[in-house]
Amino acid sequence: MKYTSKNFHLHYIPQYKLFIKADFLKDTLLVVDESNEIQAMFSYPTNEPDAEAIKLLGLPFQQVFIGLPVQSLVFIPSEVYQANDQTLYQDFLIDDHAERTRVYTLEHLEITACYQYDLLLYNRWHAIFPDATFVSDFQLLLTNIQAHIPMQGEVLGAHFNDTQVELFAFKNGKFLFYNVLEIQNVNDLNYFILNTCRTFDLHIKLHKILLSGVDETHEYRTALTMFTNRIEFMDAQAVLHAADEDIVKQIRKLNLIADAPLCVS
Repeated sequence: MKYTSKNFHLHYIPQYKLFIKADFLKDTLLVVDESNEIQAMFSYPTNEPDAEAIKLLGLPFQQVFIGLPVQSLVFIPSEVYQANDQTLYQDFLIDDHAERTRVYTLEHLEITACYQYDLLLYNRWHAIFPDATFVSDFQLLLTNIQAHIPMQGEVLGAHFNDTQVELFAFKNGKFLFYNVLEIQNVNDLNYFILNTCRTFDLHIKLHKILLSGVDETHEYRTALTMFTNRIEFMDAQAVLHAADEDIVKQIRKLNLIADAPLCVS
């Protein structure tokens, strides 16, 4: 997909924000102006870079935000987290290089995350934008999650990202878990949700399911209706808009990246 607004001007580059959603199969670039209007959008297979997109990446953007999948992730209750115990937490991560491990505290959930970005993707994008702000999906999903979580009831979240689903759950307002799982089809998704409900003693019919990363027509959205009568799409606080209606439909799958400036990586 390629889109360039008629209002896109090179001399506004220092004022524009560049958002990059980098996955294992596809890269998406969004150029957003100060009013959150999308001025350009490119989406292409990771192994087939688009020539126009490459030119865009060479422009002198001052504000660059890059969303990457994590390679490893572990949550620790903040009340017991100790920075001096980093070597202990490191044992739960795939890569034993502590210098690659980042720490992010979600104060409203009283949890602290230790995580590592996918190494190849991080090295690739850091080489292009060494001063960019990097964010992960769990930060975008959980930083402003409270508006979606009732004090009573069971809520499951499902964020889709190429061949992965990131599942998380809350019960009576309390955070239960967050897990990144590999899926290939609806059967995989159903299995993981059923297993999650059994493991955490959740009802098969949940109060609601929070959804992001796909649109209303995706087969995963249809499959999730088996587990709830209420599906709620997660939207970013920063609302993106565009003059082209087709672009507006596309950005629903990506709009959480617009909240990257609210996350500290």
